[in-house]
Amino acid sequence: MNQLKPEHSRTITDLDRAAILLLSMGEENAAGIIKKLSRHEVKALSERMAKITNVTQDDVALILTDFFDCYRNESGVSGASRLYLERALDKAVGRKLARGMLDDIYGGALADDLRRLEWVPAELLARFLEQEHMQMQALMLAFLPPEQASAVIALFPKQKHDDILFRIASLREVSEHVMDDLRHTLEACIEFVGEQVGARVNGVEKVAEIMNRYNGNKAEVMELLKQHNAQTAEAVQDKMYDFASLARQSEDVLAYLLNEIPDELWVVALKGCEPAMLDSIMSALPKRLAQVYRQQIENTKAQAVSKVEAARAEIMRMIRQMMAKNEVDYRLYEEATLG
Repeated sequence: MNQLKPEHSRTITDLDRAAILLLSMGEENAAGIIKKLSRHEVKALSERMAKITNVTQDDVALILTDFFDCYRNESGVSGASRLYLERALDKAVGRKLARGMLDDIYGGALADDLRRLEWVPAELLARFLEQEHMQMQALMLAFLPPEQASAVIALFPKQKHDDILFRIASLREVSEHVMDDLRHTLEACIEFVGEQVGARVNGVEKVAEIMNRYNGNKAEVMELLKQHNAQTAEAVQDKMYDFASLARQSEDVLAYLLNEIPDELWVVALKGCEPAMLDSIMSALPKRLAQVYRQQIENTKAQAVSKVEAARAEIMRMIRQMMAKNEVDYRLYEEATLG
């Protein structure tokens, strides 16, 4: 590719050039190019297109001139389209041989279409594939990137894993008839995903944050939530008293909690916690006592996740009881401070 003039080549990267070129050609033309790119390339280009600023008319003119110079140098006889080659090879060697040759040349008939599924969350793909026959599940998974296929399979019931993997391993050639079925399934999947996806929001977490800042009667609101749905209300309450909130407490509050709550609970609950959080909690203790705690935590054998979570839940339950009795000034959220 031709280079920009020296004064511009130092500041405009190849990624910038590609982003400016796509922005200059209109939505439809840009979309046609983006379809041919990998997920990594699309992400990098999209981020750059969204952030690019301070592009002068001279910059754009230079980039476009460079592009058309490159096009003139590279263009001549255009490569044959797949349809042209398919028709020509069908006549020359027969449809079956032509299909194999074309798949080798173009990387598979469905490669570009299936690339769209790389953007689909594994949870959505699993939900869609659950409605399909096991053999179609295996076919779809065989065409996905290994990481994505593995994530989807992990969401299926364990008793199905060996059957699906065996079906994938048994695949050799896919007939034209099955390829047509696969195309229809792909389109149905894209349509299904379009109906399901939307902006993601953790409603329970948001309500917990609101409740932590609510100045009215929290007990009354929680009781009303329980009338709507007891399970949701319990989830909100648990989120309000998240173990991570310990990191927001003052040294006096932490010292009180460490003294009131049994050591054996703390040792298990702090196993595997973030170093910054452990440092925050240990800072409330005298250095010698903090060293003893750290030594106990390190010497404790690896704990099951469920046991650690149970210990943390018990600590938070005890803290809730202390708060109800006004025994501790526990902060559920980060408060603004005045300097």
